[in-house]
Amino acid sequence: MPHVDAPKPEDLARALVGLHEWAQEFSAEQAEGGLEERLRTHLGGEIAGLPVVSRALEGFQRANFQVAIDAYLQEPERTAELIGLPMTHGYRVGLAELVKGSRHGPWADEGEAGPIEYEPVDVGEQRIMCVAAGLWLIADGDQPLLLMLRRSDHGPRQAELGIEIMARRRAAAEELLAELERLMRERNPYRGRVVVLSSSPFGGVGVEVQRLPAVTREQIVYPDGVLERIERHTKTFSEHAEALRASGRHLKRGILLHGPPGTGKTLTVMYLSSLLSERTVLLLSGNALGAVAAACAMARELAPAMLVLEDVDLVAQSRAMGQPTTVLFELLNQLDGLSEDTDVVFVLTTNRPEVIEPALASRPGRVDLAVAMPLPDEEGRARLLDLYGTGLDLELRDQARFIAATAGTTPAFIREALRRAALLAAERGQHNRVDDELLASAVRELREGNDQLTSALLGARPAVQEVPPPTAPRELHFG
Repeated sequence: MPHVDAPKPEDLARALVGLHEWAQEFSAEQAEGGLEERLRTHLGGEIAGLPVVSRALEGFQRANFQVAIDAYLQEPERTAELIGLPMTHGYRVGLAELVKGSRHGPWADEGEAGPIEYEPVDVGEQRIMCVAAGLWLIADGDQPLLLMLRRSDHGPRQAELGIEIMARRRAAAEELLAELERLMRERNPYRGRVVVLSSSPFGGVGVEVQRLPAVTREQIVYPDGVLERIERHTKTFSEHAEALRASGRHLKRGILLHGPPGTGKTLTVMYLSSLLSERTVLLLSGNALGAVAAACAMARELAPAMLVLEDVDLVAQSRAMGQPTTVLFELLNQLDGLSEDTDVVFVLTTNRPEVIEPALASRPGRVDLAVAMPLPDEEGRARLLDLYGTGLDLELRDQARFIAATAGTTPAFIREALRRAALLAAERGQHNRVDDELLASAVRELREGNDQLTSALLGARPAVQEVPPPTAPRELHFG
């Protein structure tokens, strides 16, 4: 077997350099006509090193962005080509990464660009088909631009979005971003709606449009002056907004509704949403209170708005009672950071006003008005009987006894008593006819036995007297 000399190190080095040069040339030939070439051709020259203007978006803003980009591209002097955003191993590249790495990345070939993905977003009765992530090659007259919508997923139904814009001049990219932001403010599909916010352990914020029941003034039963104070602090302020601004008065205001369960706090919020129908209403309760920063950001963009925080004591207990929550400090910061001439009404509700942080509830500019939701007096209970008795055939010979028997109860208790009486009438084949005996039985069900917890949850105080069983219709006693 002939002897073969080992290659010299310098020959091996030259061979490796040549192989590398060949690989680069081959990669360039393969990339010819690929995505990088399309971007270079669109922008009219070399794209590496061009500036990128970006802005982060919350995942819930996808519908808002879609409406804005559609409106932007409706102008006759503008055209655009939309291509799917490339994805590798579940990761979508950014615009700068795409431009920098496209020659050697797995997305270099045009065929590697991902499909255009759409996601439906329901905004009330309107369904908006939104691009999940994509790349727009825009021509605004003779100005070429690249617009990317990025998306990063952080768990089920939670995503962070981002806008990235590239142009040969940074000023052109900034102008496009400013125009999109203007359109997002003006055409926001959530404007004027009732929006319920939710939060997740992943940090994302979800939004859902709901339709609240229409509540009229006649359905709110308080002693004289209570509802008038609430209306003055909400509706009347808005009616005189321009005069207040002209005199240097601030429009941002807060109102705290407090009282036992069942006294009408939620019903009052529903009434205010009907009364202030031109406003966007943002609702937070329970775990969603952690989304207060996102809610305040939406309120600023959608003003005039009303931001409702139900059971605010869950996150705003007095610092003297223990370790304060981060949500409390966020809420205080948001209340202070909101511009004073922004027409936003904060409505906070609680069953426990005594535990509320004083810095929140006692400082003008945060909460300016605290209104107690009182238990109904005799006149109020008579009105509630008429109100909740609508649709029933009430045959009461001694209405005064029912009024006396329900002393210390809430509107929710009276409403439930009439519902139970209607059920008893149906069970006995009396259809919708409710007499003294059935109404007395309904009150006893709530006052006594296993339903005492229900009675407490409805905000009723313990009965003043025991309710004896009726012996004759004329001698009924209510508890």
